Amino acid sequence: MTNFGIESLSKSPQWDALYSLLDPQKKSPFFTSGYYRSYVEVEDGETLCFWGMQDEDNFLFYPFIKKSINALGYDLNAQHYDISGAYGYNGPMGKVSDQQFMGLFNTKLQAFLQNNSVVTEFVRYCPITGNRKYHNYTQQLDVLDNVFIDLSQGLDGVWNDSFEYRVRKTVRKGVSYDLITQFFRGQEITKSLLEVFFEIYNSTMQRTKADDFYFFDFDFFYNLALNLQEKLLLLITYYQDTPISTELILLDGMLAFGFLGGTLSEYYQYKANTFQRWELLKYLEPIGIKKYSMGGGASRGDGIYNFKMSFAKGCDNPFFIGKKIHNPAVYEQVQQQWKTKHPIAAESSAHLLQGYRKLDG
Repeated sequence: MTNFGIESLSKSPQWDALYSLLDPQKKSPFFTSGYYRSYVEVEDGETLCFWGMQDEDNFLFYPFIKKSINALGYDLNAQHYDISGAYGYNGPMGKVSDQQFMGLFNTKLQAFLQNNSVVTEFVRYCPITGNRKYHNYTQQLDVLDNVFIDLSQGLDGVWNDSFEYRVRKTVRKGVSYDLITQFFRGQEITKSLLEVFFEIYNSTMQRTKADDFYFFDFDFFYNLALNLQEKLLLLITYYQDTPISTELILLDGMLAFGFLGGTLSEYYQYKANTFQRWELLKYLEPIGIKKYSMGGGASRGDGIYNFKMSFAKGCDNPFFIGKKIHNPAVYEQVQQQWKTKHPIAAESSAHLLQGYRKLDG
């Protein structure tokens, strides 16, 4: 018998149970209720998880945030919504051996979304787990490359084959500067350590003129530590007892994901970010991590992308987004009102499926 259901953050036993059934090669903390519980204050909306289970070889679950379109000021004949995942990777996740089950899951999911007045759906699929194969009705677009380091080749393989010469040279310089990277995981991550992270991270966002979205409240990071526990790792690199570079890592099973971090500009000459990454790999490989994802850049070939690729020569791992318009008639109404009410935003963000969320002023 195949069962389907929907859960919220207040009660998510099936969501948590299905995540626990994932193969260690598929366990990404971005798909946990703990991650969504931490993220709930970042974006207004209702967090839900649609799930289906046939047996332990056939199950899927899909966490997402359902947000009101009307609340943006659009005049519609009824309440309408859109859905997207929390920041990071999202979409359906699970295990499938019976293609009929997957087809039924997608049919039931679409029916649920349409019955709940969802107009558009936007997804950022996880390139490490390849979960886009579980979503059969979206338009899927290859937009970037995800850069990851294959730790299954061992540390010697990474050092000799993945790293470019300039990376190895920079790591050696870091050693000569007596840089030290410390690791804190789970309950070791104290509020004071998070405050160190927060200060360095915010200074980096200000320097790079990052979008307002990336200026997360401190409570978001504090809640991550509370809710993710051992799935969260904090790195801080020190120069002469001064913390100069930091990063948060999400990890579980055989996977680790670089999340957010930064480096103090006045210490750039020490290239602590590169040194820190090698120290991280030396930490991850012995505990069974097989893939470490560094993300990508803003576009293929930009400076951030090229920097990350210097750690993973020859890495070819495309990142896909997914799009679906569930109610074309209402979507057209929203688009027309958007262009009328917010012409500047509508022109600059016309290429985005949910661009209507960007408003003038």
